[in-house]
Amino acid sequence: MDEKNILEVNIIKTINVSQDVVRWNYWDHEHLDNVHSGYKRSDILYEKANYVLRIDQVKIPLIPFLTAQTPLFMVQHSREVSYTFAVQFGVVSKTTITVKEINSNECRVTMNYKFYLNGWRRILRPILKRLIPKWNEKIWLEDLPLKLRRQLVRNIGFKDFYGLPKDIKDRIKTEGNEVSLPLPRIKDSNRDKHPLKNIKK
Repeated sequence: MDEKNILEVNIIKTINVSQDVVRWNYWDHEHLDNVHSGYKRSDILYEKANYVLRIDQVKIPLIPFLTAQTPLFMVQHSREVSYTFAVQFGVVSKTTITVKEINSNECRVTMNYKFYLNGWRRILRPILKRLIPKWNEKIWLEDLPLKLRRQLVRNIGFKDFYGLPKDIKDRIKTEGNEVSLPLPRIKDSNRDKHPLKNIKK
């Protein structure tokens, strides 16, 4: 592949939450349109233990009353690495997220964005080069309270759909409670409403 057609942007951040909390956040499809202002709707078409095919309806920058559909495929390649392949406004992209644990309450997140800008899409290079760091910072700040709260309740033994242990003595827990994919969702979640959703029979 012609490397001159690839725009690559790297962003590295450190956060005071565990590796599992970061993974949970990336795979929590239900928070997207509730937390991030750029999302209008997200539909899951197919998912398994470590991958998902999703269609997002996103707001077009500078023209908020218009939206576009973005198909994307996410895969948890290993405990530390996940990939997202997407087509946004005609541009094919690959995002690699690497989450390295520093300790049980801190990790380093490396976000690598690659865009294939062939043909007329080359004119987007300077725009995307400036836009991606700003977009990343916006998304990061919108997600930050969720991650920090998740870490707090995780540290006292909270489990999804189970709540806290009944005995107070069992509520201080700094390890375990690992994330397993796919994340459970509430019954009749609006993520599962698309007419082409693969329903188990």
